[in-house]
Amino acid sequence: MARHYHLGIIGTGQIGSRHLQALALIDRPVSVQVVDPSPASLKTARERFNEVKGSGNVEHVEYLKDISEMTPELDCVLIATKADIRRQALEQLLAQKHVSYLILEKVLFQKKDDFEAVNALLNRCNVKTWVNFPRRVWPIYQELKKELTNVNTVDFNVTGSRWGLGCNALHFLDLFAFFTNCADMDLLGDYLDSKTMPAERAGFIEFTGTLLGSNMAKDRFSVTSYPTGNAPLFIQITSSTARFLINENEGIVRVSEENDRWKWREMSFSIPYQSQLTHLVVQKILDTGQSDLASYEEAWKIHVPFLEALLTHLERNCALRVDACPIT
Repeated sequence: MARHYHLGIIGTGQIGSRHLQALALIDRPVSVQVVDPSPASLKTARERFNEVKGSGNVEHVEYLKDISEMTPELDCVLIATKADIRRQALEQLLAQKHVSYLILEKVLFQKKDDFEAVNALLNRCNVKTWVNFPRRVWPIYQELKKELTNVNTVDFNVTGSRWGLGCNALHFLDLFAFFTNCADMDLLGDYLDSKTMPAERAGFIEFTGTLLGSNMAKDRFSVTSYPTGNAPLFIQITSSTARFLINENEGIVRVSEENDRWKWREMSFSIPYQSQLTHLVVQKILDTGQSDLASYEEAWKIHVPFLEALLTHLERNCALRVDACPIT
């Protein structure tokens, strides 16, 4: 008889409800508990789950208002709250429940001190934890990573208009770490614009301008978000043996390689939605105890210099002295 697994999702905003849709496709018997204090968010999650023609393996879904209502033993939980309350949700969960595996959304936390405290808690509770940077599991980037094996230096550049640097730059920092096998990096926020702007979510801010950095292997990184215009998001990756120009919105990558006399060729690719990914990630974790996502330790390494660069910028150039960076 197949084992029955107990899964959880805490936070059912935009991303949490997409995780739930994906779990409808899972390949084994499960029950899912969905937690959010907002009745409206739970209603949206229920509606989105019901939109999916699932695998038939989700035997039961419960929509709960508090973590305390969850079952005592949980195999895998996804925490998709906003960054400002993620530590609180995680601590409440692990104080009350036994959890085997965790997947956390980013931005993980807003304060640098939270990372070490949470790491100690995860070690104490023996919970293997990953952070949902899904580009690591996109087929196109797994393929491009093979092309960057054994190159000397990588230059990684992202440009576009108003794409949410504060919220989304970590996705590209992680992709840079994935390609270069190095999560230890220094970042410089001196070229960020002095004026911040309100984020889409009330109570949070966004950044424009340029963030520069390099890792311990001397690979270089830059991301630029223009404050105006409608320039599409482009990713350019350059090494001594290959060049890639990537337009994710159009699903096109142009490739030029030394061994082909630097001739350009074009490939098309499709980007899987989160609602097409989460069940595959969870299945692998349940089967092997491993994941292609970034580990908590890897994500910790890129989050801290990122937060330091933004906080230093806010203090020096925006006359705003805070210990928590208001991004999510």
